[in-house]
Amino acid sequence: MKLQMIAVRPLGSFQRLMLTLLVIQMMTSITPSHASLKVKRTHRANNPPPVPAPTASTQPVPTPPKRPNILLILADDVGTEDVPAYWGNNIVAMPNVAKLSSMGVTFLDAHASPLCAPSRYMLLSGNYQHRGSVLPSAWNFWDGENQFQPGQQSIAQVLKRDAGYHTMMVGKYHVGAKLPAGGKYNKKQVLKGKGDGIDWRKPVTDGPNDLGFESTYYTIAGIQEGPYSFFRDGYLETAISDVVTWPAGDYDMPRGRSSIKSECDGDKDWDSTAYNMKLVNETNAFLDNHLKTRKDDPFFAYVALGAVHLPHSPPDTYLDGTPVAGEYYNAHLDMLLEMDKVVGSLVDAVEKRGLQEETIIIFTSDNGGLGSFNYPDRVLRGHKGDIWEGGHRIPMIIRYDGTFPKGENRTSHFVGLNDIYATLTEIADVPIPDRSAQDSVSFAKYIESEDNVSGLRKYFGVWDYIRGENGQDLHSESLRYGDLKVVRHFSPDLKTELYNLTEDLAETRNIEGFRIHQAVINEMLAEVNKIGPCPDDEEGSFVLTSGNDKGNTVNCEWFAKPNEYRCKYYIDGELNCNSICGRHSLCGRVQELYKGQQTAAEVD
Repeated sequence: MKLQMIAVRPLGSFQRLMLTLLVIQMMTSITPSHASLKVKRTHRANNPPPVPAPTASTQPVPTPPKRPNILLILADDVGTEDVPAYWGNNIVAMPNVAKLSSMGVTFLDAHASPLCAPSRYMLLSGNYQHRGSVLPSAWNFWDGENQFQPGQQSIAQVLKRDAGYHTMMVGKYHVGAKLPAGGKYNKKQVLKGKGDGIDWRKPVTDGPNDLGFESTYYTIAGIQEGPYSFFRDGYLETAISDVVTWPAGDYDMPRGRSSIKSECDGDKDWDSTAYNMKLVNETNAFLDNHLKTRKDDPFFAYVALGAVHLPHSPPDTYLDGTPVAGEYYNAHLDMLLEMDKVVGSLVDAVEKRGLQEETIIIFTSDNGGLGSFNYPDRVLRGHKGDIWEGGHRIPMIIRYDGTFPKGENRTSHFVGLNDIYATLTEIADVPIPDRSAQDSVSFAKYIESEDNVSGLRKYFGVWDYIRGENGQDLHSESLRYGDLKVVRHFSPDLKTELYNLTEDLAETRNIEGFRIHQAVINEMLAEVNKIGPCPDDEEGSFVLTSGNDKGNTVNCEWFAKPNEYRCKYYIDGELNCNSICGRHSLCGRVQELYKGQQTAAEVD
């Protein structure tokens, strides 16, 4: 029989406290028997039995500290140049975001993917987008599944199962889902479908309720595309008799001028101007219910805003009656105004219940800002969808009264949206499951101090995809390493660029041509290949990090025919043996380009 070494994870602070309490309880369970023996020995028949002195068993056992609540606010298409806390742009006043920044820690070098759906998977999974089921991501019902692969667990699942969190998700889901049984998918008639129709008495599958969120109120794709209806806890909220087809256009509704970007069916009362205010009301209702039914448990509330994605349809007035539409000279800026008001309302929901010292509040975004509005004195190159900093550098502010610093910036190191997973699990003191959060690195200590840079991620990769002749194709990729950022373009031609972001944040001076940088460029290109969707096969042996054979040493032949099924159960196959376990059809072309570039570099 072969014995295997078992790796023991070091105990976290919460686990150490629980172990201490367990020891106390074990000791106190022994004490009464010794005390009773002492009483029997000293008892005399003519005297009443003495009253025993209080023992440890009668003393109250310390209550373990409650894990922090978490309020995670994800804006849509809001870049750092949209937020005054960053580059000093005050075109849209944001007093609520400014207050949040003054009460917390602001990260000036945080990054996501350049597009919304891939970033939402990054946030919830702790992975880069290509670890998911499809490239660049699952989006809507047409994908027939969500982006999570079998065995991958969301941050909500882990917090709920291992730390007892009460979990909620409201707003824009956008990670893919599957329709209930019956009928067929029709892009313009999602709800009614074709054939016999869809059985909406059954819930959506692969939705947020299947990813660990207990209470949900969401749309599949925000306000940008249909179906234009909300789902509550997975069930269609709209009666089928109230489903209508919404042609593209603008419509006068009670809260303002609602806008439909692309034709689809939905609720007859759909009003895009009311979207974000509904999320505020739902969050307040969740918190009330939580305090009534589960006040001793922590909560994880994920609020995914519709602001400021197209179509821009600001409400006439906000919940408090203050005007929104027409306050600025275009609807995009009006939506930024509403976003700030929503952030204020959500933070107020925590404060008015006295939970600010028990709650981590995170405000961030899914990608860079839109290119539809060109700010004067723009700092960053590019916008949403670009490989440049303006496409993936995002606002990120984290507040935790009494625990995290106030009014501080973090500038010395970069972090990723996918790092929130490992950061929250470290703070909540719960382990990360195998096959999950493969690309997540905790920055919990970095929140506490600018000097705590040990253990932070060394690299951060970004991938930009385009639709090619045979499906999705890799357009460009980049890798951050210290001050340097290497960019490799695949279309229309293979080309490499290098920028020093400390000296040139706007990415205007390509220094790739200087021979002094060639060694670091080669190192960075090798790393982005290794962590990207199409890594080279590992030539030698490696240790399995997942599955039933975790800890065993294997090589790529272990995954070869007739054992390809192992690729599904061991993430190591995809990471180390892409030629066998790779799932992305674009890899053949990408690998050829990689080899061509390596050959050219060797000749040079």
